[in-house]
Amino acid sequence: MTEHIVLYGKGGVGTSTLTSNVSAALVEAGFRVLLIGCGPKGDSCSILNGGIPLPTVCNQLEKNGSITFDSVIRRGFKDIYCIELGRSEVEQGATDASQALDLLLKHDLISALFPDLVLYDISGDHACGVIKALSEKINLHRIFAVTTSDFNSLKAVNSIMEQVKRLADNNVLLPFGGLLPNGIANSFEESFIADFAKRTGTHILGKIPRSLIVRQCELYGKTVIEASPLSNQAYFYRRLSNHIVDESRSLTVRQPPKALSQEKLSKWALEWADRLFALENGLVTDGASI
Repeated sequence: MTEHIVLYGKGGVGTSTLTSNVSAALVEAGFRVLLIGCGPKGDSCSILNGGIPLPTVCNQLEKNGSITFDSVIRRGFKDIYCIELGRSEVEQGATDASQALDLLLKHDLISALFPDLVLYDISGDHACGVIKALSEKINLHRIFAVTTSDFNSLKAVNSIMEQVKRLADNNVLLPFGGLLPNGIANSFEESFIADFAKRTGTHILGKIPRSLIVRQCELYGKTVIEASPLSNQAYFYRRLSNHIVDESRSLTVRQPPKALSQEKLSKWALEWADRLFALENGLVTDGASI
């Protein structure tokens, strides 16, 4: 049975890079993987394709009036299947990610690939609408939230938690798989995200540390798994991919997270601001405030 997994992150937190590396690790482990990029730029799969952006479903529809298997599906690293939904730049009659997904389903292009896992890379300001459309059309197994230690990133995760709750209230179940900390550089960042997870009743699957190897491999147009397979960074991606599969295939669905109200979120931010102030001004030492 094909498992459909969403990886969501606020724009700029590295969701596409993480998703591509996880996809590469999964196909390396023997899974048949399809990665579907849901962003308007259509660049989710580029580092699986030598750094070259793929033609999007929306653009192919505008150009040719229809789509075919060969026009929208590419094989990337180790034969990972790649599709970019994209978004039309034409103001009148524009095609969005939801309509592009309808086309894929209408032409049966996803099931025709017989994937073990379909990963959806979703980021940016329009993520809520894309997630809602996906959850209404496809039986999604899990949604994972990619986040940095940036407060705005965690605010975006909090908003997605709210949406998961709204979908559940409308009988659309989308189990929350947990947080995926990305680009983590120090213990403060780990503690900050861990405290947010505790406050919202969710959990962390595993961190991806910050590393220049990631940037280097992107400049080569490749994933870390392909360009630096023996590096420690590749190990972190492989371990995270195992955690994602284990969580997605778990028969026990965890309790949904409880998003913080705006008042509680602001109060929590102020508490951490006070902790950092104490640390920076020598009122505590050795990270005692965190």
